[in-house]
Amino acid sequence: MDGLKRYIDSNPVDTQIIHLYLNQNNISVGEIARLFERSEADIYRVLHAHDITPNRLKANHHKVKSLSQLGWDIQEIARFTGYTPRNIRYILAK
Repeated sequence: MDGLKRYIDSNPVDTQIIHLYLNQNNISVGEIARLFERSEADIYRVLHAHDITPNRLKANHHKVKSLSQLGWDIQEIARFTGYTPRNIRYILAK
């Protein structure tokens, strides 16, 4: 575990991204990407590289399904929940 901590600490930008993602549930991946001037895909790569599941424990899955049943389209749901459109399609397919 000590090696992992040293690796994370060696890249301060990744550390900041991870900290925001894990500790600020009200900020979306898209907002994190904009803050660090990176793509959403790059943010997800950082999370995956550090074995962080980019799902936040399915916190908004019920919202996604409810909004879809109310007639919201995928883009609207994505903006509201902070999930990517791809993730919205995945949630709705389950």
